Amino acid sequence: METVARFALIAALMWIGSSAIAAENQSKNLSCANGDFASDQATLGLAKVIGQGHLNFMLDADGCPSKPASCAGWGYVLPGDVLITSNTHGTHVCAFYPNSKGGTAGWVEQARLSPLPVDKNPPLRAWAGLWKDGDDTIRLSLQTDHLVAEGHAFWPSANPSADVAPGGPNVGDFNGQSKPNGNVVAFSEGDADYSCHVTLRLIGDVLVVSDNTNCGGMNVRFDGVYRRR
Repeated sequence: METVARFALIAALMWIGSSAIAAENQSKNLSCANGDFASDQATLGLAKVIGQGHLNFMLDADGCPSKPASCAGWGYVLPGDVLITSNTHGTHVCAFYPNSKGGTAGWVEQARLSPLPVDKNPPLRAWAGLWKDGDDTIRLSLQTDHLVAEGHAFWPSANPSADVAPGGPNVGDFNGQSKPNGNVVAFSEGDADYSCHVTLRLIGDVLVVSDNTNCGGMNVRFDGVYRRR
């Protein structure tokens, strides 16, 4: 009986663990907010809006995008616009539209998108330049066969009001040299887990950036979609 009970306990713990992992993955897959978009880089792609009329973004809220009537947002894109795509959920895909004010993320109808090819081996010169996401910047310079990076990030902004941040912004930075692996390049300021690690993925003419939360002061992240300036 003791052996049976032990196996039952192990099975229960395994079920609880697998359920927790599944719930975590589901929660992650169902997140399509601007701040979370860059975190899951493995599924990133490009697509062009097709069909007729506005394509509305759906809200990143409970039950969305499964309830179109209550999930409709204000943002929209037009036929011909190019979006960065990420996770899918049913008949919808998480998409990001970069614009002069940063960009908008949300769920859109997958049937209204036509996939575009992504250069998986861009030339080194395609990375070079000053890239910006709001006040955050990453400068990539060419040096023989590798890239030299210099990044600066701020929270809540580079110049917050005294009411919002009396002591000024929290800041972060990183520097490093690295060779791209296809359309991905990673920079690390040490081998330890608490060292700053930043991953950049070149998707079309934007950089999708994610870090490990160890690259600056409280709330400072390099996560985002950067456009070349």
